[in-house]
Amino acid sequence: MQNPRLSLQSVLTALNLDSACTPLIEQAPLYEKLIHAVTPQSVYAAIREIGETLNVQQPANQMAEDLEERIDIIIHKLKFIANDNKPRVLALYDVHPLKIAHNEYLASLVQICAGISYPGDITASIWNPDIIIVINDKPMPRLLDELPATFSDPAWRQVNALANNQVYIVHNSNYLHQPGALIADDAEILAEIIHPKYFVFGRDEDAWMRFEWQ
Repeated sequence: MQNPRLSLQSVLTALNLDSACTPLIEQAPLYEKLIHAVTPQSVYAAIREIGETLNVQQPANQMAEDLEERIDIIIHKLKFIANDNKPRVLALYDVHPLKIAHNEYLASLVQICAGISYPGDITASIWNPDIIIVINDKPMPRLLDELPATFSDPAWRQVNALANNQVYIVHNSNYLHQPGALIADDAEILAEIIHPKYFVFGRDEDAWMRFEWQ
């Protein structure tokens, strides 16, 4: 699956700048590099580069530092979790038809959150995720109708995530779609879903919910 591009709009909004600044960024020498930033470190660098380009270095540097600090908290708390104890995480963009959500951005965040992501080309016959995360753009009533129909298929019966009631829906379309100024929010959402014993950010109030399968 193609990697998502950096959300310039999210960065401009966080810097209190107008979208009219976008052409200036597009003309920057490092534009092609920054627009393809998908890992936290490359996103921080892209934000700083945007700050240089638009002459707002101080707020851009501060934003990058704040995002890095929030993500570092997650990394620090989870760094001693052994690979054998990391849950396998299957992210889906859709369940009807089934569409796996796999790209370098999501994979890097799942790794930071001490999870193991599935490659995009894996077949349903060999996966057994411990956690399923549906990143939803559909109207919620429609998705809630489709999930039971999908998971009633015999192929899903032995999946750990269903047996242990570990199916989650990210229903706020602002999150987990593109790298940008919300990268720390994305990491925090995944962290409290994947490791709820370590994190309570309260994002279940506005960004995600558990799907009660049983």
